[in-house]
Amino acid sequence: MNQVVINGGQLGSILDRKLRITINEVCELLSIKRDKLGKLIKNDPSFPIPIKEGTTRQAAVYFDTKQIEYWWQLKDEEAELSNKI
Repeated sequence: MNQVVINGGQLGSILDRKLRITINEVCELLSIKRDKLGKLIKNDPSFPIPIKEGTTRQAAVYFDTKQIEYWWQLKDEEAELSNKI
């Protein structure tokens, strides 16, 4: 299995244990602010869909860790391909 290194690998140990991560952890992992994450969710159809734990407005929202890693790999590969052209 390929090891994904994001943000200098700082969250590697956390991600090895968690199946889902919070909005704050996604922001820290991608080194972005919450408003940028909101724009990604809204405007990037390839970005993973958030998982809401309940029906109330205050219900916790999570993301699947593997989906976030996969999305990052795709974006990284796209960037590498565009740099080669």
